[in-house]
Amino acid sequence: MSIAPAAFAVDELEQHRRELTGYCYRMLGSGFEADDAVQETMVRAWRAAEAFEGRSSLRSWLYRIATNVCLDMLRGRARRARPMELAPPSPPEERFLGGMLPEHACAFLDTRLFAAFGLPEQSRVGGSPRILPPERE
Repeated sequence: MSIAPAAFAVDELEQHRRELTGYCYRMLGSGFEADDAVQETMVRAWRAAEAFEGRSSLRSWLYRIATNVCLDMLRGRARRARPMELAPPSPPEERFLGGMLPEHACAFLDTRLFAAFGLPEQSRVGGSPRILPPERE
């Protein structure tokens, strides 16, 4: 194979890169994969440049190569290993959680929180804080 195929120049290939990227993006749904597909299209076209007979336009030949590259990539996705499904969450282990706080410690924390935020003690309902609008307090 010659270093520079006589059928066409690199510039002729490069002028189609942008529209091929859009085409590959629509087929693959990923910008990164579209860039990879276009690069592979350019490499395949460069390697097969001497076999290009000119019976069709360069553009349609590149689109045909790009289609085949994208289809190969889509088939490769189906063969790729997928992560296993996640199991349901396991129950917590008490040794990692530590002990429960005694009730008086929770009441102490609640009182300090109410004081810190300037909330009146009567805004507590059922042991939990309840913040009411100013006109209803």
